[in-house]
Amino acid sequence: MGDGSPKQLVLGAFEELTPSFISNGWPHERSDPAGFATLEYWQALTRQLDAAGFDFLFFADALGYPMHEAVAADGTSGFAVPEVVVREAVQFPVHDPLTIVSGLAATVDRLGFVVTASTTAEHPFLLARRFASLDHLTRGRIGWNVVTSDMQTALVRLLGHPDVTPHEERYARADEFVDLTMKLWEGGWSDDALVLDKAARVFTDPAKVHRITHDGRYFSLDGLFPVSPSVQRTPTLFQAGASPSGREFASRIAECVFIQERDPVKAAATVRDIRDRVERRGRHRDSVKVINSISVIVGATEAEAGDARRALTAAPSRDAMAALFLGWSGVNLLGLDPATPVDALTTEIGQTTLAMYQGSGQTVGDVLDALAATLGGTKITGTADRVSDGIERLAAETDVDGFLIEHSYGGLATYAEFIEEVMPRLRDRGLLPAESRGGSLRERLTGTPTPRLAPDHPGAAFRPAP
Repeated sequence: MGDGSPKQLVLGAFEELTPSFISNGWPHERSDPAGFATLEYWQALTRQLDAAGFDFLFFADALGYPMHEAVAADGTSGFAVPEVVVREAVQFPVHDPLTIVSGLAATVDRLGFVVTASTTAEHPFLLARRFASLDHLTRGRIGWNVVTSDMQTALVRLLGHPDVTPHEERYARADEFVDLTMKLWEGGWSDDALVLDKAARVFTDPAKVHRITHDGRYFSLDGLFPVSPSVQRTPTLFQAGASPSGREFASRIAECVFIQERDPVKAAATVRDIRDRVERRGRHRDSVKVINSISVIVGATEAEAGDARRALTAAPSRDAMAALFLGWSGVNLLGLDPATPVDALTTEIGQTTLAMYQGSGQTVGDVLDALAATLGGTKITGTADRVSDGIERLAAETDVDGFLIEHSYGGLATYAEFIEEVMPRLRDRGLLPAESRGGSLRERLTGTPTPRLAPDHPGAAFRPAP
């Protein structure tokens, strides 16, 4: 912070609207996934996170489920869903998280909500309309995690896309997509367009609602944006994707970047590279907050914590973890020779996930054996003091701005010990604020003085002249 005091971290909870997420740990005795499809299940978790001082609940999302290319007996090619996906709940079932955000926002007054949506699967106008509506209903507590992939094979099979969109083209589409949504959010209405004059019968001043026109490579639009100005206008913009293209995209539009990096040295290099790219864009290098995911297991003793971690790692089957890796990366490890070098593999779907296992000389068999213990972010295991030490050290070594606490057992059990034992210690060390942050999600996470985009953000250029 410049004065020798530690950086105060932001905290999010990393979930998906499914009974089983990163750990595939639903068979564990502490997991209680039966109510995952109910509002009450998520309301209970939301209340716990809000009371503890978490800043936001982050929902990953997947329109599809793990599938892979397969050749039928007649020689024709298509896609197959491994039976383990359905049998062992590997991101299946998975429900739409946007549908519950307004209900959760009505449950608590402070906690923010970040929801993942794909620029390859969505349409800018429809997405802009939904997020702007949620910004009203949450009173400025909504964020959009911008992703480009979202299980490309599912987009082909379920949405009728002609083929998997190449990695670089997905980012070109994403650039245009986000620009168009910001045109609608920032440029569609003047700040004083709403009049509500009953005597004059003027609800909205037509001169202050602006026609938006766009004729681009991927999208065209000509019309008015029908959602009135919300607290943030543009939702707080997250980005998840650590490939070079993803980092360059993030440097232009992101306010928060989510990474999953297990190696502190690599994490520090990633953070530094993102900040350098942001600075080259003419934005302040610290204006973009980088948040890493961590999986936390706390025990009364080191031995107890180690036993708990091993039990969680043993909960899913090897095939279930391979299916999860397939969904994230597009690579079907079970269909490959175990001796195949991982460095020889390529993908157009989840390059960041695959890259986490490359560069170390591992084989496919090595990765399959290690998935349950390694997939996801950094694993921190131990007593509350040891876990607090690990978080403090990781923050100092990597210069990240906060952490997403990963789904482990599921539901309240994931966060109970972290909230009760670790968070008070982090506050005592000055790593968390003494009082929970308030305000809009943007103010809380980025430190901006208003809920609106910062003046150096490219979205600010779309605002109408005063």
